[in-house]
Amino acid sequence: MPLAVRPFRIDGLDAELAGRTTAEDWRRILALRDHPSFLRGLALYGQLIPQYFANNLILNKVVTEAWRFEMLVYTLYLHDKRDAADPRSGLTFANLQRICAIQKCASRGRVFAILGLMQVGGLLRRVRAADDSRVVHLVPSDAFIEIVEGWNHRIFQIIDAIAPEGALAARHKSEPRFGWDMRRRGAESILSGWKLLEPFPEVEHFVSRDGGWMLLLSCVAETILRSEGSHIVPVAVDLQVFGARFGVSRSHLRRLLESAHQAGLLEAPPRNGAHILLSHRLVASFIACMASELGNYRLWAQSSFPAGDHSPASFQHGIELPHSDKAGLYGI
Repeated sequence: MPLAVRPFRIDGLDAELAGRTTAEDWRRILALRDHPSFLRGLALYGQLIPQYFANNLILNKVVTEAWRFEMLVYTLYLHDKRDAADPRSGLTFANLQRICAIQKCASRGRVFAILGLMQVGGLLRRVRAADDSRVVHLVPSDAFIEIVEGWNHRIFQIIDAIAPEGALAARHKSEPRFGWDMRRRGAESILSGWKLLEPFPEVEHFVSRDGGWMLLLSCVAETILRSEGSHIVPVAVDLQVFGARFGVSRSHLRRLLESAHQAGLLEAPPRNGAHILLSHRLVASFIACMASELGNYRLWAQSSFPAGDHSPASFQHGIELPHSDKAGLYGI
């Protein structure tokens, strides 16, 4: 068959992917990925999320790259865990740097740079602790929280498009703490050792680089829409326009695609974005990664339900949320 069109099986890499994850994680992945509405939800993801990040330079510099996103998770977690009786708790440069060093996601310099960028962008403001003027807290602005809640709401809409029985978007709108509780549980899972990208190095090749997440998401969503998931067809991306939307240069995106081709993640030379033919391995890995991400968001949201409030049985999977035993290491 010519390279222009290649048949695709969503379960074609299952034996290998299952071996990269725990049995519990793989069960959660399959629960969403094999849902009849999953590809429709993935297409919605490809529509809603790029729209949200497009043309926002500060947001793209802060969020859409793997280690920066992990820093953002810890930033919100530290703020939410602040203890009024302990002025040194909460979001401070020292506390965030300590977490990032232990988690090996960012150097001290990177932490300083991102926190500075967030302050310049109006996402954080400095507030000296009333009980100890030597301590400076970084407090998320209302605009920043609105951005985060808006992004989370879109995630809940995507999950509801796949499995509407949870009604997560409606619950998010009606319960002020719902988003915060979900994010706290997510942070605790990451601190306990869960890492989204570790089982999916094919996806990490893109997500570890500026603009890579949006580029890969857009390409996979388009090829799925055009073939209804039965084939991988080549897609074209205007790298100049795309780069302008997400704050990266055309040359950076071109190098990213070329390196993906050299790594075997593209089936043909990308021709400066004019002919992007994703490999079966890359698409299968990306879809499983998306099911892992959405499945864990669903788990964290489910665990935020009030005691005694249970969703339908089809929404439950009997999976316990891991609890972090490292809180003492971070001084929080």
